[in-house]
Amino acid sequence: MSSASRPTRRLALALGGTSVLAVLAACSSEGGSGSSDGGGGADVLARIQESGTVRIGLEGTYRPYAFHDSSGELVGFEKEIADRIAEGLGAEPEYVETEWDSLIAGLDVDRYDLVVNNVGITPERQEVYAFSEPYARSIGRVAVPEDSELQTLAELEGARAAQTATSNWAAQMEGLGAEIVPVQGFAEAIELVLQGRADATANDLISFQTYQEEHPEASFRLLDEELPDDTTVGVIMQQDQDALLDEVNTILEEMKQDGSLTAIYEEWVGQDITPES
Repeated sequence: MSSASRPTRRLALALGGTSVLAVLAACSSEGGSGSSDGGGGADVLARIQESGTVRIGLEGTYRPYAFHDSSGELVGFEKEIADRIAEGLGAEPEYVETEWDSLIAGLDVDRYDLVVNNVGITPERQEVYAFSEPYARSIGRVAVPEDSELQTLAELEGARAAQTATSNWAAQMEGLGAEIVPVQGFAEAIELVLQGRADATANDLISFQTYQEEHPEASFRLLDEELPDDTTVGVIMQQDQDALLDEVNTILEEMKQDGSLTAIYEEWVGQDITPES
């Protein structure tokens, strides 16, 4: 999405009332030292503490989650959460920006230690990776062209939905009978809808609100219904890293308790999207 300006802190709610795993990771293993941790493999927490650096994967193009502002600085509410996690781990964050469809798989080749990128917690992903406790809830909505005849989720059967192929949004749209038109990210998806090359796209309500704020002339609308599957998002990491998982959960819980997580959401989103305990 455009990085021409930092988003307004309060987003109007005028629009009405973020799977299978990628195998596209074309990156080499960076290896790591450390002792065995639980189920085997390098002890990632020990490596972070020894090196003083935690490697965090994200897209870096997803406003207002994590994106580059007009000065080129990486900003956004998930970037701020990741900064706090790194601080709690006593380490400096090293951000590794990666396209969505190879982002999660980058954990498999040790490209980074954590992913903080609006990753929905799904049973399929939990079979392969470890998730922190949820740090945000995601309200799923569907955008269609302003003049579209589509009015309900039930009418999406057979429609062309522009989605990143390995996202939980793609899985939900497939579940509604839509045909997936693969894209690289949200910006491309909404552009295909605006150009009439796709009938719809599903994503988080915040993404649509932000896009409309930046592009008030964009001719799309949201279907009234929310997507049926409740989605919460968490920090994702390799399995069998219990010590690291415990530390990340402790940091997130402290952020919930001291109000700093809510403050980040209020600043960037204008509403508290902290999951209910």
